[in-house]
Amino acid sequence: PPLYFMLYFRSDSTKLVESSKALLPKIIAAIKERGSVDVSVVGHCDTVGDDRYNLGLSRKRAMAVAKILIANGVDPKTLEITSHGKRRLLIPTADNVREPRNRRVEVTVR
Repeated sequence: PPLYFMLYFRSDSTKLVESSKALLPKIIAAIKERGSVDVSVVGHCDTVGDDRYNLGLSRKRAMAVAKILIANGVDPKTLEITSHGKRRLLIPTADNVREPRNRRVEVTVR
């Protein structure tokens, strides 16, 4: 079965929170141990800001995680990088609500 990881970010940033930084070695190990050729990296945002801004920020977050994976030996051809901005909230909120759990990148290792 696939393995799922959630990495969280500081507000309005592409910087991971400390607890998420600690997950990176586990993600890299899982990819290498499985010999995975299919890893999805999907960026998300909370609802603060407009759609265009959040789509861009969520893309930057996904790319930041992808760069870390690649720098640690993951083949870039195995990565599928996408982003959803604020369209797929983990925690439903109204517009302009800061919700740390929505500021995330989901990594799925198949």
